[in-house]
Amino acid sequence: MSARLCPRLVQLVHLADAGLVRVTWSVIWSEYQVRATGPGGRLVAEYFTDNRADALGTADAMLAELAAAAGVPA
Repeated sequence: MSARLCPRLVQLVHLADAGLVRVTWSVIWSEYQVRATGPGGRLVAEYFTDNRADALGTADAMLAELAAAAGVPA
């Protein structure tokens, strides 16, 4: 797959001991993918949308949930 067609990283936030929230843009499907993974890389939540503001807002909410679950300030 060419580099132009690979998902492009939009935002990546890693919260120590809580997890990781990643937002990527897919040129092929014309949508954003928001993925939250907990410690050890286990998938906690996944969300798809075609709206950038919605994707970033969802990423913020996922990050806050991960932080609250781990007892870490976001």
